[in-house]
Amino acid sequence: MNDKTQKDGYQIVDFPRVREIIVDVMIPAEKKHMIHVLFEADVTEVREYLKKKKGEGAAVPSLTSFIIKCVADAAMTNKRIAALRFAPRKLAVFDDMHVSCNVEKEIDGQSQPMAIVIRQANRKTINEIHDEIHGYAEEGYKQQIGPLKNFARFPRFLRALLISPMLKNPNRIAKQGFNIIVTSVGMFGAGGGHVIPYQHASLCISVGGITQKPGLVDDQIKPREYLSITATFDHDITDGAPAARFAQVLREHIEGGHVLLSEG
Repeated sequence: MNDKTQKDGYQIVDFPRVREIIVDVMIPAEKKHMIHVLFEADVTEVREYLKKKKGEGAAVPSLTSFIIKCVADAAMTNKRIAALRFAPRKLAVFDDMHVSCNVEKEIDGQSQPMAIVIRQANRKTINEIHDEIHGYAEEGYKQQIGPLKNFARFPRFLRALLISPMLKNPNRIAKQGFNIIVTSVGMFGAGGGHVIPYQHASLCISVGGITQKPGLVDDQIKPREYLSITATFDHDITDGAPAARFAQVLREHIEGGHVLLSEG
């Protein structure tokens, strides 16, 4: 329950306990040296395909699920960009891409992001990724709320002692954690625009909005839909050239429909 106290010209409301965890996780991000690559991807054909399949009554995966699959497969072309620096001179380069994304849920009267990890996203189909996200949004998140609220009751210094080693433990990440973050804040609203994230992962993909503008197709100018994307890298691990190459591969995956068309 979200208690309110009316004051002269403003209200005092409760700060959600689960948001304490978000603050805790953001603290390690202050020590990261992040670089950003901002680009756009033409999603006209992908969106038309999804609309067509939906109109035919077929089960259609979300655009977010498609993006996650594209990100995971693009990262497999250079696993180092999603590596973990867990010691001054040591990197953990993971065999698979484990992707964290958020599901928006109402908790204690306020909308809160709840994280779900798609394990081995590079080995899963788009439909399997979609089903995991949908299943979590329906019921799975309920298993996390209680433990998160209890954990938030610990003093911050104690939470920090527990969170920091978890984020830097390659064994934990390889078995149950994540090494990529995909956040799709912009896709909940209309219009284009890039998102500049504040994240701790070595690779973070922030999906912005979709805007319509002219594009060149077969030497003709036609209206196209462009998705704003920000790829964020840990500069301690990744330099500009491999970051740009990854962005190019990701763009090609998205614009080409990647495995979406073959999955039907």
